[in-house]
Amino acid sequence: MTTHTDPVIGPHAHRNNQKMVPASESAWRVAQDANMLGIRVEFNGSQNRLREVDTGHEFVNLCSCSYLGLNSHPDVIQGGIDALRSEGVTGLSMAEFRIRLGLMEELELQLADLFGGPVLPAVTSSALTAAILPMLGSGHLTDSEPLVMVFDKFAHFSMAFVKPIVADETLVLNSPHNDMNYLEDVCRKYPRVAYVCDGVYSVGGVTNLEALRTLQEKYGLFLYIDDSHSLSTQGKHGEGYIRSRLPSLNDRTLIIASTAKAFGSTGGIAMLGSRKHYDFLYRTGPMGWSQSLRTAAIGTSLGSIKVHRSPELGKRQEQLRKNIALFDEHIQTAQRGDGLHIKVVEVGEQDKAVKLSRELYRRGFYCSAVFFPIVPVGRAGIRLMLRGDLPTETVQSFIDNLKQVLATL
Repeated sequence: MTTHTDPVIGPHAHRNNQKMVPASESAWRVAQDANMLGIRVEFNGSQNRLREVDTGHEFVNLCSCSYLGLNSHPDVIQGGIDALRSEGVTGLSMAEFRIRLGLMEELELQLADLFGGPVLPAVTSSALTAAILPMLGSGHLTDSEPLVMVFDKFAHFSMAFVKPIVADETLVLNSPHNDMNYLEDVCRKYPRVAYVCDGVYSVGGVTNLEALRTLQEKYGLFLYIDDSHSLSTQGKHGEGYIRSRLPSLNDRTLIIASTAKAFGSTGGIAMLGSRKHYDFLYRTGPMGWSQSLRTAAIGTSLGSIKVHRSPELGKRQEQLRKNIALFDEHIQTAQRGDGLHIKVVEVGEQDKAVKLSRELYRRGFYCSAVFFPIVPVGRAGIRLMLRGDLPTETVQSFIDNLKQVLATL
């Protein structure tokens, strides 16, 4: 038997665990040692009054992506209960393109009516991404010829995770963040190009939609945009940042979004510009597996649609806008004035970020410390998510405490 002593490593073309894991684990250990991870809580009916099981400490959750507080709305909760009672089964545990609950078709029809076009739901937005991106790269959503896939540098991990699979189908390039000149150069060089990005980014900021539309009109650029962080928070019907700014979706634009954030349910959706895309993707990759949307999730989504069609959606969106404006009035961040609910207060080093997070938690506010690889080295801080179910007084109290703690760092 011959023993090979040569190192066994991958090409690391699109990911490198050997480099990233050691770099990030040291930061996570700092947060863990400060007891800022794995906090066990009781809900008690409000994210503004979570109670730590071990100590009884009560605090406001400023790390929740339920930006409108719909995850505890009575109509959403009742929707899940009603669906389970009417169907009498948690799910069929099989691919939906073979056999499906009639309730699922009702959900798809209501989502299509709400968002103005075909909508494909799934168990998660990540499952949709895993199903769609390789097919997009190989050209099977266009003319069956591969597209050059350009990923924005800040594209969410759920999309970047699929790069090695996509790279087995076509050329994958990485673009500097929001660099439209780089993207146009690629479009000039290659006849078929797709751009993969976020609409609203998880660490703040937005894509340059106006420039992307111009490139699409000029070169036929395919746009694959994950807009999970803005669904429900913007648009008359909660369409999100991207969809609310487009009169319609064409067959070269595809929007992915999580329904587990501001929408208040669980799962993910793909807003499609073409019915033929729906018919094809419905049975593609992870979409053809047995992990379909569960009955309770269908019900809570129907309950959320009920809220989206009521005046309450606009009221919660308006309160969110007020909270954003109040925060921006008092706290300087890179996101100041963008009208969005995700803010990162930078303090520099990871130890300072954890210290800030820990002291705010002691004062009754939970904000997550963020550090490399979530943000660049040397730009650690706290990330906070403002919500439309936060009273103005609570936001002002948080601002006052944040100022006090920042002054001591």
